Amino acid sequence: MQLGTLIRDFDDEARAAEALVACGDIVLLARVNAMTGRFDETLGEYASGAVRRFAGLAGSEDWLGLMNVLERASDPGAGCLVYMVDWSLKRDEATLAPAEPHEGCTCGGGGGCS
Repeated sequence: MQLGTLIRDFDDEARAAEALVACGDIVLLARVNAMTGRFDETLGEYASGAVRRFAGLAGSEDWLGLMNVLERASDPGAGCLVYMVDWSLKRDEATLAPAEPHEGCTCGGGGGCS
């Protein structure tokens, strides 16, 4: 599985789903499906956006983690895709998670502590 071919095929929803299923991580697929609804994107749009976000926003440690995955993966394309999509999902899930209330304030976790 070559990453460039995968990303190019993400315009086709069936191929995008097939590529994510081929990665063998059903939990990842379910997380992506949940996120597509929140951002009103197709599976392919979210996955290709996740790869672009990783390429543009990942730090040195994230890239090092990806290199470790690629060294150990029997299918580097799938390993790369899973790593980048998971990286993006973690950030999106953290952004959308309700904030925890702060101790001793009235903001309810929404900021603007008083």
